[in-house]
Amino acid sequence: MFRIFYAEKDATLYESTPTYNTGLDEVLQIGKQLGTDGATLLKSRSLIKFDIVEISASLATYGKTINDCKFMLQLYTTHAKNLPADYSVFAKLAAQNWINGTGTQASYTTDGVTWDSPISGTAWISSSQNQQIGTSTLYISGSGSGGSWMYQSASMSSSAGLITSESFSYRTTDINMDVTNAVKIWMSGSGGASIPNYGFLLQMSDADEADDAVTGTIRYFSRDTHTIYVPRLTMYFDNSAFTTGSLAAVNLESFVIYNAVKPQYKDNEIAKIRIYSRDKYPRKSPTNLFPTQTVNYLPNTTYYAVFDAATDEAIIPYNDIYNKVSCDSTSNYIYLDMNGFMPERYYRLEFKIKDGFTEQYIDDQIYFKVVR
Repeated sequence: MFRIFYAEKDATLYESTPTYNTGLDEVLQIGKQLGTDGATLLKSRSLIKFDIVEISASLATYGKTINDCKFMLQLYTTHAKNLPADYSVFAKLAAQNWINGTGTQASYTTDGVTWDSPISGTAWISSSQNQQIGTSTLYISGSGSGGSWMYQSASMSSSAGLITSESFSYRTTDINMDVTNAVKIWMSGSGGASIPNYGFLLQMSDADEADDAVTGTIRYFSRDTHTIYVPRLTMYFDNSAFTTGSLAAVNLESFVIYNAVKPQYKDNEIAKIRIYSRDKYPRKSPTNLFPTQTVNYLPNTTYYAVFDAATDEAIIPYNDIYNKVSCDSTSNYIYLDMNGFMPERYYRLEFKIKDGFTEQYIDDQIYFKVVR
């Protein structure tokens, strides 16, 4: 199962305009580009933050712990330019509080986070200051500009999640990064101490930023985009159960399905959707007048995905661990948490059945709408 969370705030830090805020811009940018002198490479990084309180509430709703879940950070590209064939994107744990601000690229302001400052009147911490985060084993690193991030003292065991990365090689530039360990640090703390959530600092890898031969920028849709491609954090967890009762297995060589999908759902609804299956050519009843009406079950290797009906974008792609179809003595079913679905849009359900090394897909045009 899944739950989608959208970014609480985000902004880009531009070295080329170090005192300007872009907190309400429709894009986020990372990478390097030539300055106005035509020779100097200037960096850009982005900050993005999600609400941990919202995540905690969702875990409580489902009776899950942080260790039951996987968290994927997803950003969608609007434009990429002059990128090398191979590069890496890093997500570091931001180490200082920052204000989103109200600026855009077309209308800069100085009321929020910038390359030079997280909050007006303050500065990003440099590594020479070596500040400890509370009573934890974590410290703050930075260069006095372009953000600051958390690191662990060399004398301590490494804490997974402080820096997460995704490598790209001749592939789409969209980010789909497993940040589970980072979320665990915010939820569970480090060294017995709580760790504040200031979000992620996104950038090209330190090596790519330092290499003058590596150039190029990637622009992602921000939380202020007017599209469906808002940055999101998707929580996956296995909430499936499989008890067939007296139901018989469906004949996978010849079957049909029907469903109990409603035409529309509220955007705060958690829906249980039943999926019924039966043999395509049911046997006649003893009277030979009417066919026997039975419900069969699809195998426990059946999975689902959710697509945006207009764009055919996989909102929830197939996953053989977390997107399993459940079953009880009545029929197969799935749960869909409509929280996080864009309202006033149509979505499409699709199913996949794995049978040994074969796979078959069920696309019966199952549509539903999410409304406010």
